Amino acid sequence: MKNRNLLIATVLLLAGNLVTGVYAQENIRAMIKNSENTGVTETDIVRKNYPIIKKINRSTTGIKLMASPDLEQQFEEAFRQDSENAIHAIEQRKDGKVYMFYRFNSSTYSYTKSNDVINIIESIETKHRIGLYTFFVNVVPDDFHFPLIGFINTAIGSHQGLQAGFINTTLLDFYGAQIGFVNSTFNDHTGFQHGYVNTTINELAGLQMGFVNTAGFAPRKGSQIGFVNAVRKDIKGVQVGFVNMTAGSVRGSQFGFVNYADTVTGVPIGFLSIVRKGGYRALEVSVNEWYPVNLSFKIGVPKLYTFVQGGYNADFEKRFGLGFGMGSMLSIGKRLYFNPEISSMQPISKDNKTQISSFAGNLRYQIAPHLQIAAGPSLSHIYSDNDSYLYKPKYHIINHKIDPKNQLVLGFRAAISVNF
Repeated sequence: MKNRNLLIATVLLLAGNLVTGVYAQENIRAMIKNSENTGVTETDIVRKNYPIIKKINRSTTGIKLMASPDLEQQFEEAFRQDSENAIHAIEQRKDGKVYMFYRFNSSTYSYTKSNDVINIIESIETKHRIGLYTFFVNVVPDDFHFPLIGFINTAIGSHQGLQAGFINTTLLDFYGAQIGFVNSTFNDHTGFQHGYVNTTINELAGLQMGFVNTAGFAPRKGSQIGFVNAVRKDIKGVQVGFVNMTAGSVRGSQFGFVNYADTVTGVPIGFLSIVRKGGYRALEVSVNEWYPVNLSFKIGVPKLYTFVQGGYNADFEKRFGLGFGMGSMLSIGKRLYFNPEISSMQPISKDNKTQISSFAGNLRYQIAPHLQIAAGPSLSHIYSDNDSYLYKPKYHIINHKIDPKNQLVLGFRAAISVNF
């Protein structure tokens, strides 16, 4: 009798779960079905199984509709009616944009309204998988609620908490920390990735720390620290590494030897910072107290740029000099800028150990959209291991020899540059 009662209870429980799974999102499903069958508001429907998701029988449907007040109200009401059955729910409203995301047992639904367009994304897993947990190889189904600790960890779907191993892989969303040699999240990652190679295919909200870090985009305080950092779209945060690349916009900063971005709201700091839109690039011809002929290439953003500079002086034993520097253009008027620059130059020679370090306080004026002139005083310190290499400046305001190896010169410089 006890076994029979237990069997009946089990059957009823399974039936209840099945009914709950079917009806948990009945209002959302009804609105989606209605949109698919309506020719008035529907503009585009795309159905496809993504290559990675196809292996776990998860289908994704994207629907794009022209927004109307009635349609917006019906969809938002459908989401709210089903909200109590959702495992995880997000609702955001800002500047006329609406974003709603609900996760159920084996499906997720997102609703986005922006610029008079409604986007609905439905993702459904049609078949459940049996997990494997051996502490060496771990393969678990969607929304497995325990940490994955082993040599190879794979979540067939979404996972949250901790993944610690040599290779950690999540085929959908991950919330928590992935710690290993290779960490991969094939959709959104919220939390921390630490390893040699870290990859988030879609949205990163958190921190990636490793040798190579890549992400689709990071709109919510996503940051990367590593040797190579790359973001396919936009990032709101910081990139710190030897090479930092963002194909979209950076709302934050980049610190590295080489920085690249489409646009930057902030300041990239590095030896070479390339900003495709709104960046600063210029060729400049200048004269200073040491080299009467100089050619410089400047690149970065107006607030902070770097430059390489070559100089020529026929009076020097070593006539050619090469240097590097950085500067900033601080607006003090409609076309007028305070333009401080620091630089270091030395004669091109194998045995010459002369170093000229300078600070210039220029005023820069824009005389045309792509043409600027600059002039101002400069203070230079020249050091040489050999007294004979303490060069005489071409002209000066003050020339003070501190000792046989050090010299201090107050001079003046002027320049004309073409921006492009």
